[in-house]
Amino acid sequence: MEELDAGTLSAVDAAKTKLFCTEMQSRVVDKCLQLHGGYGYILEYPISRLYTDARVTRIYGGTSEVLKSLISKSLGI
Repeated sequence: MEELDAGTLSAVDAAKTKLFCTEMQSRVVDKCLQLHGGYGYILEYPISRLYTDARVTRIYGGTSEVLKSLISKSLGI
């Protein structure tokens, strides 16, 4: 956040941060969904909304695959 405010945040660092947060969110929500079983898919339960939100974060703000490509290019791979 400090780098963003200072204007020194690079695109690669932003991609690394977004990818990490997105993947971690997906893992946690997937595990929570498993705890709820079939009820996790019923729209009246909050876990259903969390699962939907977690899935869409892989797409907006840069897809995870595009972010992986950007990060790998910065590593010289």
